[in-house]
Amino acid sequence: MMKSTDLVRGQRHFLRGEYGVSIMDFNSALEHGVDPGLVYVPLGIAHLKNGDFSKAVEAFSHALALEPRNDQAFFLRGIAHFNNDAVDKAVDDFDDAISINGNRGSDYVARSLAMRVMHRDAEAERDMTTALSLADVEVETFAREYCVSPAMYKLAMSLFDVAKEAWTEELREKRLRMEH
Repeated sequence: MMKSTDLVRGQRHFLRGEYGVSIMDFNSALEHGVDPGLVYVPLGIAHLKNGDFSKAVEAFSHALALEPRNDQAFFLRGIAHFNNDAVDKAVDDFDDAISINGNRGSDYVARSLAMRVMHRDAEAERDMTTALSLADVEVETFAREYCVSPAMYKLAMSLFDVAKEAWTEELREKRLRMEH
């Protein structure tokens, strides 16, 4: 019972946006014998949100060692690589995520962004079209959640054509009104 307390505390701190504290709690959970399969993905996400992309890659790699067909861990490790300017490694991870589960739009959006950086525009366009056809990803949410580094965020916003103006609640409402 006491072992899982660190995990629950880590989750609470994470939800409050206290990523540094949640990382300490997740590490404590690992030290106290909590199932690593429950800890490494949230630990990696906390590192990602905290801007420590190398540590995020490490945590997601541990998760994949435990569960080699975890499409979410491949996607998240790809995001960490991409935010850390390791675009080739990111594409490899996005490819693996898509090969395991080809039904998540966010995987295709991420790979599309990476392809755009690599000047592989036809592939980028194809992936974006696939992502939009799956209709399970919202642009602003994707950028806010996964484009942690300033360079990746700016790239995402420019590709989604919302970087021309600050993305405010009023602009979002205006865009929604225009679409309907």
